[in-house]
Amino acid sequence: MEEGFKLGDEIISMLEEISSSVSGSRIFWRLLRNGEMSLSEIIRQTNLNHNVVKKRISRMVEMGLVKEKSFGRIRIYMINQGNPSIRLLLDLVKKTSYEPLRE
Repeated sequence: MEEGFKLGDEIISMLEEISSSVSGSRIFWRLLRNGEMSLSEIIRQTNLNHNVVKKRISRMVEMGLVKEKSFGRIRIYMINQGNPSIRLLLDLVKKTSYEPLRE
């Protein structure tokens, strides 16, 4: 039972981080819908400033919400589906969404 409470607290913390700013929400949900994206793709699709996107993405990577892959100078970002809280969130979104998610 203790594990369930801990995971619940992690999900609440994660949702608070994502929703603490409009820019963070836009980035997270764009990644959720599109799968892997480069920084420039995120900037283009969210219409956000480069520094804002870089700061928010760095925070999400630090928290374990987003993973980063590097190919030379290019960095690709994706939702961290290895995070148990993210998996629960993805399950919830899949059950309540009309649009399919990319996996």
